[in-house]
Amino acid sequence: MRSRRHETRPGELATKTVRAPDGELVRMKVVKADSKTLPEDLLAAFRSNVRSIRASRRRSNGSANPSKA
Repeated sequence: MRSRRHETRPGELATKTVRAPDGELVRMKVVKADSKTLPEDLLAAFRSNVRSIRASRRRSNGSANPSKA
């Protein structure tokens, strides 16, 4: 399987900070719906979110591979 270079990187997307219903501050990637690169922007935002969630789980579990209980 060949790796494909993505045109949009997560760091290129704008971010905004919002307050979640529970009061916690959350940083979100902003994707413009009228962008010519919408599919690449969505993929970049998704990849960034997955990376962030995995990192926070590793920090909370204290290991690189969380157990599947």
